[in-house]
Amino acid sequence: MRVGVDIGGTFTDFVVQDVATGATRNHKVLSTPEDPSIGMLQGLDELGIVDDAKVLVHGTTAGLNALLSRSGERIALVTTAGFGDVPVIGRGGNADIWNLRPVRPEPLVRPEDIITIEERTRFDGRVDAGVAEQDGRRAAAWLIEEGIDSVAVVFLHAHQNPANELAMRAHLARFAPTVSVVLSHEAAPEQGEFERMSTTLATAYVARTVDKYLKNLAVELDRRDCRAPLQVMRSSGGICSAELVTRQPIQTILSGPAGGVVAVATLAKRLSRPNLIAIDMGGTSSDVSLVVDGKNVLATEVEIAGQVMRMPVVELHTIGAGGGSIARTEAGGLRVGPKSAGSTPGPACYGRGGTEPTVTDAHLLLGRIDAERFLGGHMRLDRRAAERAIAALGDLLEMPTEQTAEGILAVANGLMANAIRTLAMRRGVDPREFSLVAFGGAGPLHGAALADELGITEVIVPFATGVLSAWGMLHADVRHDLSAPISGLADDPEVLSRLDVLAEALRAEGSRLLDLERVPKEQREYILSADMRYVGQEHTLTVRLDDAVKLADNFHSAYRSRYGHAMQRAAVEFSNVRLAATGVTPSMDEGLRPTRADATAEHRDVWFAGSRHRAGIVSRDSLTADAVRGPAVIEEAGSTTLVPPSWEAIRDESNAIVLRKVNS
Repeated sequence: MRVGVDIGGTFTDFVVQDVATGATRNHKVLSTPEDPSIGMLQGLDELGIVDDAKVLVHGTTAGLNALLSRSGERIALVTTAGFGDVPVIGRGGNADIWNLRPVRPEPLVRPEDIITIEERTRFDGRVDAGVAEQDGRRAAAWLIEEGIDSVAVVFLHAHQNPANELAMRAHLARFAPTVSVVLSHEAAPEQGEFERMSTTLATAYVARTVDKYLKNLAVELDRRDCRAPLQVMRSSGGICSAELVTRQPIQTILSGPAGGVVAVATLAKRLSRPNLIAIDMGGTSSDVSLVVDGKNVLATEVEIAGQVMRMPVVELHTIGAGGGSIARTEAGGLRVGPKSAGSTPGPACYGRGGTEPTVTDAHLLLGRIDAERFLGGHMRLDRRAAERAIAALGDLLEMPTEQTAEGILAVANGLMANAIRTLAMRRGVDPREFSLVAFGGAGPLHGAALADELGITEVIVPFATGVLSAWGMLHADVRHDLSAPISGLADDPEVLSRLDVLAEALRAEGSRLLDLERVPKEQREYILSADMRYVGQEHTLTVRLDDAVKLADNFHSAYRSRYGHAMQRAAVEFSNVRLAATGVTPSMDEGLRPTRADATAEHRDVWFAGSRHRAGIVSRDSLTADAVRGPAVIEEAGSTTLVPPSWEAIRDESNAIVLRKVNS
């Protein structure tokens, strides 16, 4: 068996694939936020396949939760004298220019836990002053006295020459051997003083949390006679072994959502639709991503909870709008999220003690989900509790209960539509030229409404839609991302010669890592790229290095695509060189041919646009290539698809539901 596990804020999802037949089955359990591994192990026990597992891939929220909740361990920073204020100063500007009282995120390290050292490496890597043993001894003694177990070492220009950082690690290993040390040239070997420091601090902050979580999980799996090596999804859309991921724990920060992005890129090939917008709506949040020309869109930087991290990451726009997002009044208006009821206590209709109205409560009240068949009948919902919660909010707004419920969904849809517009504009694409893929437990309930708002005419609800991120993890490639700084003009022969040397060194290191992952030689791929910019600019674009002769032309083309213009005569320079060392996961015949079930004539009242409609209730297994006209509700074990009036749905040969706008 091959097993994919996605640990979400509300549910933990499982996809089990039979290696011999390709047949898949799905499973869900409520997540356990106090220790995410508990829910994962519970689900594996219920499935009873641990000892049969050949592959076990999971997305962990351990690092993300530590960052969001500020529950990581106390850390210290050792940095160059004169630069101890960098975490506080940040980038200096106010990102929210319309806010008259901006609140700057608190650094992960306290000012009193910053140690400065009289050392100096110049911009070109020349060392003017090394690290004295007495400074290392002083730092170690202070760490021991304060009881700090994790320290970030960030010296100026260490990405050009790491000698001083390595010397400090050697001193700390000698005088404070139990302290975990994270060096900036290993965490983020790139230009950008603040970005390198911020990434290193975040890595140190979550390192011990992630390490402890994975070790405890490995012990529990071993107790269950699990022979499959534990693999972890990374933010780049690749996977690696649990042992290797602890070297760069920050790269698990978007572990779960990355699985969904990989799944959508896989679907783009199977559905022959190279351009897709994906909305993954779960119980706590919604993640928007793009697939352009059949490929994931990657970024080199991400900001989460006010912390900037420089690393390869699938480009996502995440908002606090999920099935469990709580609706409330604010300044006389209706607001939804970002606070979520989660799995404990959950929406009011879960009957677990929740009393605040949520998006799920609104869907139940409007007849869009069935109280008796939620999660395939494994969980019964309390409609009266949902009605009480929404009615109380309606009283505050002086609105009828059903109108309040529709208002909750309209606000949630507006938040998601704006997230899609933001990501599309950032990449210079028109949403109307894309198909919308709606998945997650709640995504298919909102797909058609989002498409209407954005002018999109086709919505795709894939098979296993409620657990698609876990399915995507089984299709992810083993991937290690490496980088090295390089500066100079793109047409300088000496610079290009240095580029060749760096590329060869990165390839050798990538090959070594794939050896550790036991990836066969015939499944390996190496993709080289460079961060480039016009001379005088700060921000870069990443361009593949397929042809050195056409490198500048490729950059101009990428720049024009992103910004709508290019400066053909301007000089172009390098900033970093990157290598993605990949072990390609072989594709499988997954037995995705649709199962068939007899259709039954069933209807119930569903609210649309302020009025009650008689909607047909259709089992997904009974759906065929014959169109089902809305209003209709298509039910399956892990999700529900809503087909509003003026839309129709079919089931295609890949087992996906395709919704299309009907010309009126």
